[in-house]
Amino acid sequence: MAQQRDIPGNSKSETNILTGVPVEADNPGIAAPGLSRLSHKVQRNLEDYGWRIAVKKSVAYLLRAIYFKQAYRLYRIDLDEAKLPQHSNPHNFTFKILTVQNVGMIADVENVAEWLRGQLKQKIAAGQLCMVALDGDKIAGFNLINFRQATLILVNLQRKLRRGVAWSEHIAVKKEFRRTGLGSQLRYRIFEELRKRGFHRLYGGTLCSNRASLQLTRSVGFKEIGDIHYRKLLSFERWRYKRFRG
Repeated sequence: MAQQRDIPGNSKSETNILTGVPVEADNPGIAAPGLSRLSHKVQRNLEDYGWRIAVKKSVAYLLRAIYFKQAYRLYRIDLDEAKLPQHSNPHNFTFKILTVQNVGMIADVENVAEWLRGQLKQKIAAGQLCMVALDGDKIAGFNLINFRQATLILVNLQRKLRRGVAWSEHIAVKKEFRRTGLGSQLRYRIFEELRKRGFHRLYGGTLCSNRASLQLTRSVGFKEIGDIHYRKLLSFERWRYKRFRG
């Protein structure tokens, strides 16, 4: 595996907190394509995006075994300064922090985010926070928070977090509940929970091409701090970090 010479080294800089070493080689975010995995992805992309985008994503997925590149946007919010509006909840969602005893809900969350399958119970047992939004007894969305390390699956990096800092590992809203304001509600409730626990900053990230996610990020007060550009040719990897000024 190539050295990441273009990524800044360890530093107390707020932006360097999210740089670090490659994750394990079997990371599901950039795994080599398989027929069963491809078939499942095609089906999910057809449901979510339609056939045109599904075809493009399928071709890109096949090619990633040879060449793969990704641009990943990092953002953060200072929780002590965040303005938390009064919650508007016209759909009467309820919110719950999962424990390892919530076996059924854990399985439902893993069905929403496939990369979590077989992992979420262990993550919760290890101290991660998973807040879910419920429509009755049905999972409508969730936000998974890591207190120990930032794991950037899509660019194959991870970094240990400093005290008082948390990482938003995954946020998702099921398709039928999008455009209801649920994403914002999840974010604001997570902000409140983290502040109660003594955390001062929350970091996160998403693909630069994910406009919906970035729009949500901006709307709740996150500040975009930089991009990580990742390239992989066969087994050779390279990272380049571009910090935003101002």
